Amino acid sequence: MRNEFSEGTLTYFLSGMIDSKNAYQFEEELKDTAKLPRNASIAFDATELEYISSAGLRVLLNVQKQFENNIHIINVSDKVYDVFEVTGLNNVFDVERALRFVSLKGCKKISSALNGEIFRLSDDEMIKVYGDTVPLSEIKKERSYARTAMVCGVPTLIPYDVVRCEEGHGIVFEKAEMTSLAYLISRNPDYLTGYAELLADMVKELHSLEIPDGKLPDIKDRYMKWIDEVNEPNDADTAMFRTLISSIPDSVTYVHGDINLNSVMVQNGELLLLDMSGSARGNSLFDLSSLFASLVAIENKNEGYCLKTYGLSKASCLTFWNAFFTRYMSDRPQTVTSMNELLAKYFILKERILMKLEKKNSLKRSLDWSKG
Repeated sequence: MRNEFSEGTLTYFLSGMIDSKNAYQFEEELKDTAKLPRNASIAFDATELEYISSAGLRVLLNVQKQFENNIHIINVSDKVYDVFEVTGLNNVFDVERALRFVSLKGCKKISSALNGEIFRLSDDEMIKVYGDTVPLSEIKKERSYARTAMVCGVPTLIPYDVVRCEEGHGIVFEKAEMTSLAYLISRNPDYLTGYAELLADMVKELHSLEIPDGKLPDIKDRYMKWIDEVNEPNDADTAMFRTLISSIPDSVTYVHGDINLNSVMVQNGELLLLDMSGSARGNSLFDLSSLFASLVAIENKNEGYCLKTYGLSKASCLTFWNAFFTRYMSDRPQTVTSMNELLAKYFILKERILMKLEKKNSLKRSLDWSKG
């Protein structure tokens, strides 16, 4: 039985049948687990496992007793999963079904998303296919966040299962006849202010939705993690950004994390959100800063960004932001100027931190490559 150790997890690759005839041999091959640190994890990849009997399950139970962490059993076929379910051991182990395969042959591409491409799968379903750089764990996280957000009242597509396809992995969603807000604005410039106000009303409502504790991460934790990864305690930018993030009031309401004109879709006059992987609980400032950056700040630094990204001119994006923000801040009109100044300062600091983080990660990747 082949095994490999990576990032604190020892993975065994199971195959064939495990029953009373070979259960003893199976247990003997697992004796190396006794040498693992207590904080290590054990996983069994059941991609090629055809059957496991009670004798094999008892071996897994014996291994489970040796460790504080749960045993993960992944890529389990429906037939094998039935064995775990009938015995109730799907509640003892972390058992994960194998991903179904979906073919993209003949599927028409509908649009592009932030981190993938969207294809029509059938009359009722479409699939968002992710690039090779997006790990499976992030894809599963996006589906989980999308489900949580939808249940809490966030207007988004109904997510189904994570699947495999020729291009890698994806999430199957309900099919919808929709187009991006950016596309609508480019085709109907006379309605730009109306679209901006429609988005402002929707975002303001989003920022009033309370998310139950533990359902989504706190967005401030995500930012603090970036700062910690930069690991420059004496750096002025790092210190200022840490202070700024710490000073933002906590909130238990929903934030999308990356609202922009391509992540907002329109269907029958209703706005829907895509790209849900950044969903979190937190202060509305985090969403406002993302939209401000995508419409104003990045364009001011890199002229032509709006045209390339949204098909809109710099003037159109600035007009959209002003109309959006005026509507959003209608109950606090006296703070619009000061809030714009804060968002500009926030963008500069965040950009510097992310650049330092990217530089550090690029250096780490180079070192890892040279070692390999």
